Amino acid sequence: MKIASVSVIICSILLAGCSSATKPVYEKIPDDIPEEGLVSIPYLKTLCTGRSSVIDKDVSIVGTVVANDLFGEFYKTIVIADSGGGIEISIDKIRLYEYFPLYSEVAVICNGLALGRVGGKITLGAVPTGEYATDRIPYSEIGRYVVSVTEYPAAPDPAVVTIPEQSVEHVSSLVMVENLHIVDAECGISWCDCIDGIYTDTERYAADADGNMLVLKMYGECSYAHEAVPKGTVSLAGIVDYSDGEYSMRIANHYILEKR
Repeated sequence: MKIASVSVIICSILLAGCSSATKPVYEKIPDDIPEEGLVSIPYLKTLCTGRSSVIDKDVSIVGTVVANDLFGEFYKTIVIADSGGGIEISIDKIRLYEYFPLYSEVAVICNGLALGRVGGKITLGAVPTGEYATDRIPYSEIGRYVVSVTEYPAAPDPAVVTIPEQSVEHVSSLVMVENLHIVDAECGISWCDCIDGIYTDTERYAADADGNMLVLKMYGECSYAHEAVPKGTVSLAGIVDYSDGEYSMRIANHYILEKR
């Protein structure tokens, strides 16, 4: 089957109201979407050839929501991943977890969106109108570009990696790093610093038994910003971040498993 526009095929499963301020419709993706239209997330990233690249091809991606704003960790952002990698999608809407629950599967119609590269990390959003590499996809256009196709599948198992094993393939993907300890100077204090009564974005540090360090980027608006950093051994699951040659982790889905 030749494709005239993958948008036509996927959008045919939507109701007219999806382009307005309503939740996307949950449907099953048709089995006959042509391979040339449905591409992998790693392939999509290759279309980013500069700081900002507008997508003018009839391509779409399908992935599992591995992070959202359920615990306030990713503001106006969902992170989806397929078997090859993941990508952050910027959407101008809060409470995105109501639209795109954790571990639901979504399809993204990419034609007309833009890929942005900041610090070496590629993200997906709307065509920029100002200084940013991408803008957020407007709330009124969510249903035009992003649609949930299964609502509550089983939670995926994060890839277990060590700190030295982190690589570009893991960026914006869900991973778990086991047998870590938070550096002594930070044990017992809150995950985020509190300045004048407001919790702020903060970096914390964890290390493995060999002394390899992992930077943890904590968002001040997360629901557990006030909680104490644990002592002892922990396992952390999160989204691998990347900026200017350095890897870090953003804890996802409040996954902090303590082992006393």
